[in-house]
Amino acid sequence: MNKFVLAALLFAGLFFNSCERKLSQNDVENELKKAMTNQLYKGIGNDSSKVKYQVVSVNFFEDKGFYECEFKVHMTSNTTDTTGIMAARISKDFSRVARKY
Repeated sequence: MNKFVLAALLFAGLFFNSCERKLSQNDVENELKKAMTNQLYKGIGNDSSKVKYQVVSVNFFEDKGFYECEFKVHMTSNTTDTTGIMAARISKDFSRVARKY
């Protein structure tokens, strides 16, 4: 009886882990870009009349609990039109963004 319960639990664990959605490289890049864009607009109160951001590209390294990222960002405002580099650490669920520079 105990072996049956143990085997059922093992099977259930394998089944639920195999159902986890695996993101492709492009999906991860898109989610990282969205997370960074949301963070940038959150910093200006989601008022795109002041500044507009476009995350052009992202280079990232996947660590155990987060992505270490470097973004190329194009920023435009009434007086400025520039492109720069920003770095951030983004959680694996894309909900937390910690800017570095």
